[in-house]
Amino acid sequence: MAKKIINKSVSFNVVDPFQEQLRKHTEQYTNFSAYIKQLIQRDMENGIKKAPIPMVNNQGNMAHVVKTPNGGIKIDCRKLG
Repeated sequence: MAKKIINKSVSFNVVDPFQEQLRKHTEQYTNFSAYIKQLIQRDMENGIKKAPIPMVNNQGNMAHVVKTPNGGIKIDCRKLG
């Protein structure tokens, strides 16, 4: 059976402390693609129609994960205070 592979990329702004923290977290997984697919599968099984959960990192940034119009995700970080 032939394969047709479609690549999707994930970008991390390593200057932003929260995004760098996310990037570092992914380093523990030897197969990044499989890790992302598991996260997608979990979302599909649990439903993804929930409102974004605001998070505050240890740098005082509030982050929201939002869906982009083309189907990707964007981590929107804002400085508190």
